[in-house]
Amino acid sequence: MKKLNQSAVAFSAIIATAFICSTTAIASGIPLNVIGPHEYALPVNFEPFNAVAQYSYVQTDNKLFDSAGKKVDGPETFTTVGFTKYVHFFALKTLPDVGLAWEVLLPEISVQKAGLSASGFGDPLTGMAAWIKPSKNSTVGLQSFLSIPVGSDAVSDKTWGSLTTIFGDLQLGDVNIDGQTGYIHKSTRHQTGANDVDPGDTFHANMRVAYRVHQYLEPFIAADYQTTGRSSDKVAGTVSNSVSNELSCGGGLLINISNPLSLAMRYDYGVDGKNTPVTNAFHFKFAYVW
Repeated sequence: MKKLNQSAVAFSAIIATAFICSTTAIASGIPLNVIGPHEYALPVNFEPFNAVAQYSYVQTDNKLFDSAGKKVDGPETFTTVGFTKYVHFFALKTLPDVGLAWEVLLPEISVQKAGLSASGFGDPLTGMAAWIKPSKNSTVGLQSFLSIPVGSDAVSDKTWGSLTTIFGDLQLGDVNIDGQTGYIHKSTRHQTGANDVDPGDTFHANMRVAYRVHQYLEPFIAADYQTTGRSSDKVAGTVSNSVSNELSCGGGLLINISNPLSLAMRYDYGVDGKNTPVTNAFHFKFAYVW
């Protein structure tokens, strides 16, 4: 049995953005947009082991897409988000060609602007993933996670959330194609001093295409999309301008420092959307496997 490399561990932190980016304090962000190249290049028939990792991104909300899709002035908030995770990878003897993983993840969130300061631990997430390899250079899998609304009051989404995605990875020579599509559903949001709200469901898609120019360097391009349905206020009815969508594109560089150690950096910008802050974010990913 073989042990996972650094790219195999990276995938399990990505699900946090699906929930923390939709909180009251953090309105921007496309679900699972933190993935990088080789995120789902996952092997099978490996020895069980544990890992930790740290992801982060910074976002400035200086522009918004309005209800007509035009870019207008935004709230000028500056958001910093980190993800600290523990993950256990394992396999079952009864399923020798299936990889499995269980994860617990804790977001750290800070939102700042003149007259506003909100920070704390976000809602923790936990869940499972399973995958197979149709061929030596491809991976297909399914993951499902639960968000638990026990984070700091200033940044908690105050909903139970579920996320399910289908993911895949394909290596074609020096070219790597990695991506996923998924669905998010949330429970009714209960908040002191406010009406109960049923958030709209979200569908999303994320893709990365990388080219290895050197054994240590892989530039890549990124595309992310999300669309969220209408939210409903239990008292007032439909929440105005709650239907949203966004398409963002960007590029970055993956540095393979060593087999267990990697660093990825990327910039993303929103190119089209409605009723959401324009993505304007730098992403950083540091992963270590032992």
